[in-house]
Amino acid sequence: MHGLHALIVEEEYLVAADIAETLRSAGAANVTIEDDPAAARSLDFSAFGVAVIEAKFGSADAVALCAALRAARVPVVVTSADTAVQAMFTGATPLAKPFDTQTLLSACMVARSSSV
Repeated sequence: MHGLHALIVEEEYLVAADIAETLRSAGAANVTIEDDPAAARSLDFSAFGVAVIEAKFGSADAVALCAALRAARVPVVVTSADTAVQAMFTGATPLAKPFDTQTLLSACMVARSSSV
């Protein structure tokens, strides 16, 4: 994670803040938090080295954001408690909620290694 700029799209502020702290502690240089996947689609994806997206019950905005990030070659981790929902996010690394720090970092590493 050293030096990366990470994008977190998560509706719950405390969950997003916890993810951000985990990524910063692992060496992320910058973390952008967005609570709305539709708004996140307007960001410049070229700066991001990884994205962590809440599945939001498979919302069309979240699925479209994942597709846009993947098209921009940004590795994506999708978090959800529902594995069926995670399957809707093509090319993303699934991460089951709840998760711990090490599992989050491992999922980010898997996403980054599989997008190369």
